[in-house]
Amino acid sequence: MKKVLIGMLLVALVLTIPTVVQRVQIEEANKSIETIVPYKYTLDWMVEDPNLTLKQIVTDFKNTGVQSVSLEPDTVSSLERKRLITAVSTSRMHEYLLLTQQAPLEAPFTRPGLFIHSNASFDFEKVTEGFFEEQHRFTVNGSDYVFIPGKVDTILSTPVTYDREVIETVLNAGMMVIPRIGNYSDEDQLERMTDELFAIKQPGIDKVLFSGSDAPFSSDPVGLKKFGEQLNTAGYELMSIEFNDQSGLNQLAYLNELNLVRLHSLGVTEDNITESAEKIVRAAKERNFRAFFLNLTPEKYEQALPVLQNLQTKVDATLPASFARDDSRTFETYSVPLWQTAIALLGVIAFLTLAAQSVFKNKKLTLLALSGSALFALLYLIIQQSMILKALALAVAITAPIWAVLLKKEPQKKWYLIKSYAQAVGIAAIGIWLIVVLLSGNQYILGIDLFRGVSLIYIVPLAVVAVYAVWINSKFLSKTSAVYLRTIIETLLKAPVIYWHIIVIAIFSGIVIYYLSRTGNAGEVSTIELQLRSLLEQILYVRPRTKEFLIGFPLFVLALHIAKSYPKGYYFLLIPGVIGFLSLVNTFTHLHIPLLISLLRSGYSIVFGLIIGLVLIWLYENVGKKIVTIIRVRWQA
Repeated sequence: MKKVLIGMLLVALVLTIPTVVQRVQIEEANKSIETIVPYKYTLDWMVEDPNLTLKQIVTDFKNTGVQSVSLEPDTVSSLERKRLITAVSTSRMHEYLLLTQQAPLEAPFTRPGLFIHSNASFDFEKVTEGFFEEQHRFTVNGSDYVFIPGKVDTILSTPVTYDREVIETVLNAGMMVIPRIGNYSDEDQLERMTDELFAIKQPGIDKVLFSGSDAPFSSDPVGLKKFGEQLNTAGYELMSIEFNDQSGLNQLAYLNELNLVRLHSLGVTEDNITESAEKIVRAAKERNFRAFFLNLTPEKYEQALPVLQNLQTKVDATLPASFARDDSRTFETYSVPLWQTAIALLGVIAFLTLAAQSVFKNKKLTLLALSGSALFALLYLIIQQSMILKALALAVAITAPIWAVLLKKEPQKKWYLIKSYAQAVGIAAIGIWLIVVLLSGNQYILGIDLFRGVSLIYIVPLAVVAVYAVWINSKFLSKTSAVYLRTIIETLLKAPVIYWHIIVIAIFSGIVIYYLSRTGNAGEVSTIELQLRSLLEQILYVRPRTKEFLIGFPLFVLALHIAKSYPKGYYFLLIPGVIGFLSLVNTFTHLHIPLLISLLRSGYSIVFGLIIGLVLIWLYENVGKKIVTIIRVRWQA
């Protein structure tokens, strides 16, 4: 049976090569990055300095390497800031008429609201026709006003239209416009603004960016479906903002055939230019981000422009040569054929069964692993729900590091340490390969669909290896020793708790909490470690993971060496040793990270971890043993 399972696994690895190769090709073919500056800052700067022109600012943007300007719809408030209209509240109009000794306001003009006068050639009444439930004409001293009753703040924030003049200026400068649209609470407003969005679609306006925490129509399934189909028909690509899970975006992405670009938004100040440049380069090469939204905080243009220039210069200096400044685009569409998935599922069945057989050496557990994984695989082939694939991938991700460190050791054989290390890495690599094949497709590259269960990968293997170490050591105890051990445990459980017990528990708990806090995107990192990471990235292109090359792999190598002398005790060193392998597997479950980047990072960890492990062995043999001998002599004396 074992030979059959090994054969199944090898066949699965060979026949699924096309899926892995295809993912690498698609990731490597898309290396264009785009920088975006919001128009709202431009408006602020022109209000601050009337001598500035939009054409001048846009030209400066282009010269610094900015590709696009994001444009939000004009509101009544922004029209007033542009001096296209004059807005007067009911109370102010009442005061004006009183001071100029004119007839007071009469109904319907006595209600709270705004009197709006169009300046120059702008026709507010025509542009906003049908936007408000009520609009009344009003004339005073020969000036025509449109009176809109209602809450002043609501009227001022009402979206009206996209500024065609701004669009024309940006496009004529050879740049692109990225319109923004929100999920406006008023249904009529939302319908009007989506019509506006499709009305401005033209070459150079290819992507749309949603505002706020909700995509348009996110609470209306019918409207959402219609909007998604309209976006697809119009040829708009969507943009997803990192760490802003906008409700409804995923559904729109699928309706739009996953035409989506990942965007990273960051605030740029004079003090964080270097840090911002590092974030942009790291996000581009390591996380498949292709668009960067630059929030320039300086209030004055003469301060903001140098900040933008310095940032772009630093990015260009460190951005790999394989990347180009250009229009960002989505990844070419690819998916895994069903037959490839079926072959990978056979590999998963073989992998989980062999792991159960190797670790537990129990026929019932081996049969359970075989039948359970086969049942899940068959279930997927029948109903084809991605959740089943994710469950099997999670099972592989948890099993791989456990099997890797608990693989049978043969310390008496030649080159035992190197062979055992290579075998453990090989088992982890096979598990990684199966996960990559199972969870392939644009939805994973783009972060629309995610691997779930990262916390389990960090906890379960540690717990299993710890229990296994205790269990194995208990088997070596004689009957007398077992009774003695049980007596010790009972005594400890019944003993009163004193202060030093609490201190030890607190220290241990702190270590566990720190370990867990380092997992995931929100993991806490010290300033010194950030500096070390930056240095490693400059030297190595991409840094290896600390948990792998400094902790897990070196301690695993040391455990392999100690196994020669202490066949029982070395299992306890495997507990921290498994951290390297679970972290290695976890690297590849971040499916939005380019596969070649994960391979390079892991390669560094494996090699450096082995070297540091050999250093630990030398220290153990030449320093550790001497210290232990000295302590024993002094203790006996």
